[in-house]
Amino acid sequence: MSPESIEGRLIAQRQILARLIHAHGDAMRGFLRDRSTVSIPEEDPSADGPDPAFAIEAALADEMRLILAAVERLD
Repeated sequence: MSPESIEGRLIAQRQILARLIHAHGDAMRGFLRDRSTVSIPEEDPSADGPDPAFAIEAALADEMRLILAAVERLD
């Protein structure tokens, strides 16, 4: 599957989620807001590059922000 196809599918899923969350109300928006930030750990100069777990956590928070933005555009 091409990167463009994957991105298109993710956008479609994000739009569907936004509509469901928009219909569900404030509880889901609060859930998204709470999870749309991530604490950046202190960098360890001796570490070999970024921590993969942090990269996943940052990507998750970014996706939560994108979904929340899509919900807010529906208002």
